[in-house]
Amino acid sequence: MVDARILNTAAALKTAVLTLAAATPISRITVSDVTREAGINRATFYAHYASPSALLANALTSELDEVREADTQLRLDGDLAADLVTRKAIADTAAHIDRHLAIYRLALGDATDGTIQHVLSSHLTVSSRQHLSESVDPGDIPGDPDLVAAFVANGLVGAIAVAVVSDHWDKDRVADVLMAMMPDWWD
Repeated sequence: MVDARILNTAAALKTAVLTLAAATPISRITVSDVTREAGINRATFYAHYASPSALLANALTSELDEVREADTQLRLDGDLAADLVTRKAIADTAAHIDRHLAIYRLALGDATDGTIQHVLSSHLTVSSRQHLSESVDPGDIPGDPDLVAAFVANGLVGAIAVAVVSDHWDKDRVADVLMAMMPDWWD
């Protein structure tokens, strides 16, 4: 059983970094800012994370991983058509971004820090690679699966970045456009 203090510290750190990163680019947030907001000391912070960027990456990645886990379970259940499962995963990813829109806007518009772009790229590349290995006939994949997964994932990241920093963000519209861009052989 995990010590309640560890869980409380983790929750305080996550809340602190999400609050701070919604108002200030992560590249300008210090460990002191996070510890002050979380009500913990620096030693405790460093026992968990190396930097505010690492903390933010962990906080957002854990939420994105839930999207992948739900997608995997829906595909295993087989109750929905494959294209509807893909649509749901894309919509859930857009909803995650929408919940943290201020963070994504600041981060994707900050040329001095690539944390969030890396988080999205890594998550979507792993998700795409998993999808290719578990749900697509190998004969339908037009080349090296790692290359294809990276191409699809980073195309999605680029489109998301443009949509997020625009004045016209709409999670449902973005999900529709992203779904329309997916290759026919994907599902």
